Amino acid sequence: MVFDESAWVALGFIIFIAIVWRKVSAALSSLLDNRAEKIKTELNEAENLRAEAQADLKKYQKLQKEAVADAKRIVADAQAAADRIREAAAEKAEESIKRRETQAKAKIAAAEAAVISELRDRATSLAISASKDVLAAELDADLSASMIDNSLSQITAAKS
Repeated sequence: MVFDESAWVALGFIIFIAIVWRKVSAALSSLLDNRAEKIKTELNEAENLRAEAQADLKKYQKLQKEAVADAKRIVADAQAAADRIREAAAEKAEESIKRRETQAKAKIAAAEAAVISELRDRATSLAISASKDVLAAELDADLSASMIDNSLSQITAAKS
C-alpha cells in the first residue's frame, strides 16, 4: 500500500482532529463538569432553602395555632368577666330595688302615720270644739266648776 499525498493529508487531518478533539473534549468535559457542579450546588442550596422554608412554615403555623388558642382564651376570659359583671350589676340592681322599695314602704308608712296623726288631731280638735259648743250650750256654772276641778285632779294624778 502506497500512500499518496492525499492519504497523508487525510491521515494528518484525522490526527489533527483527534488531537483537537481530545483537547476540546477535555475542555468541554471540564466546562460541562463545572456547569453540572454549579447546578448541583444550586440544587442543594435550593433544597436547603426549601427545608428552611418548611421549618419556618411549621413554626409560623404553630405560632398561628398558639395565637388562635390565645385569642380564644382571651375571648373566653372576657366573656366570663362580662358574665360576672352582668351578674354583679343584676345583684346591685336587685339590692337597689329592694332598698328603694323599703324606703318607699317606710315613706308610705310615715305618710300614713302623719295622715293618721293629722286626722286624730283634727278629730280631737273637732271633738273638743263640738264639746265646747255642747258644754257651753248645756252647762251651767256649778257643773262647769265641778268638771274643771275634776279635770285638774285627774291631771295632777296623772303627773304623779
